[in-house]
Amino acid sequence: MNVFLKSFSVLFLALFLNSCASKTQDFSVQSVLVLINTKDLKINDAGFLKQEKQALNLELYKFAKPFFALKISDKICLNAACYQKEIFNEKFLKNAYYDDFLEDILRAKPLYNGKNLEKQTCGFIQKISTKSYQIIYELCEDKISFLDQMSGTKIILRKIKGI
Repeated sequence: MNVFLKSFSVLFLALFLNSCASKTQDFSVQSVLVLINTKDLKINDAGFLKQEKQALNLELYKFAKPFFALKISDKICLNAACYQKEIFNEKFLKNAYYDDFLEDILRAKPLYNGKNLEKQTCGFIQKISTKSYQIIYELCEDKISFLDQMSGTKIILRKIKGI
């Protein structure tokens, strides 16, 4: 019986210590200033961009209270109302684009597989024109700028550096 108690105590201690051990983070959180200007959506506030492997969350705050929650995974959810990605793009960005378009902007990735990408000293710029859109998309240091001149959609994301 004494051996059983010792074994149980060692097992309990190991499980307890393991539960207190630090876990590796599978996400990053960045403070951001966000401007989104479309015909139906006008936002200019601060918040947090949380990047995970399978999801992306953008939460904006006014008077220390969240008022805008955007979650991108297999769908795009805006304040708990979820849409297929193409439908969200058409409704809020005023163009169908491709499914991961908004996610690519928020993750600062090149659009359309790097089409017309010009590298610059601080990042890159893309100018892409079709009969449906005229895009100017630029990443420079901590600022992401997107403008579709045809639809008037404008997205600017600036990372807030720690003090």
